[in-house]
Amino acid sequence: MSNKNALKPAIHMQKVCKSFGKLAVLKDLNFEIQPSRKVALIGPSGSGKSTILRILMTLESIDSGRVMIDEEVLYEVKEGAPPPHLAEEHVSKIRAKVGMVFQSFNLFPHMSVLRNITEAPVHVSRISKEEAEARALEFLDLVGLKNKVNAYPAQLSGGQKQRVAIARALAMQPRIMLFDEITSALDPELAAEVLSVLRNLARTTDMTMLLVTHQMHFAQEFADRIIFMEHGTIVEEGSPEKIFQQPKEERTRSFLKTVLEAT
Repeated sequence: MSNKNALKPAIHMQKVCKSFGKLAVLKDLNFEIQPSRKVALIGPSGSGKSTILRILMTLESIDSGRVMIDEEVLYEVKEGAPPPHLAEEHVSKIRAKVGMVFQSFNLFPHMSVLRNITEAPVHVSRISKEEAEARALEFLDLVGLKNKVNAYPAQLSGGQKQRVAIARALAMQPRIMLFDEITSALDPELAAEVLSVLRNLARTTDMTMLLVTHQMHFAQEFADRIIFMEHGTIVEEGSPEKIFQQPKEERTRSFLKTVLEAT
């Protein structure tokens, strides 16, 4: 990757505000993520972390501010203006660049593992069934589930379902991957399976990855940058070493002390 490209953020949010009714979830949020970086969003529940991911996936709009992906404007809204209408073509173009894995697995129960993964590449990306199946097998191998190709979701453990969900997102070949508390519904052993897959992805791919997690030890190991949020604003950000070993802000210190003592 050239230095010129490295200077262009993969994700850029400028003065983004978002409220649900009277609850302000994001307040003049500013941040950017460079291509290929692995970033973890941490903070207490309700701090706006998951809302950021949902905005990037066009699942939520913004009240004001600007959101860009790969230097293309996703949202640009002046304060007090009506919610923007996104053209379907524009949404599809952005979503082709961004993949997301949710807390709930969202697999189609009536489809096999293979079809769960090939459905979108065939019907959205319009690639051939043969190419989609070859791609599915490649990513199932990556997540350690090639032997489950003909299984149905009801036959899988929670950890296996989440790994299939990761393979399904990867099959769309996004440039940016978003992960929203993807181990929160799993017991520790199954969560370890999924985190192992993410660890491998972070090490072996150049995708930009943005992770929301309450797993502090994993965030410390996975990310090259940590962003600590509370009440819709960024309290502190920096390298894992800086945030976990020498946090500047008292709120960061108290949050980490509470969370790490509980694990």
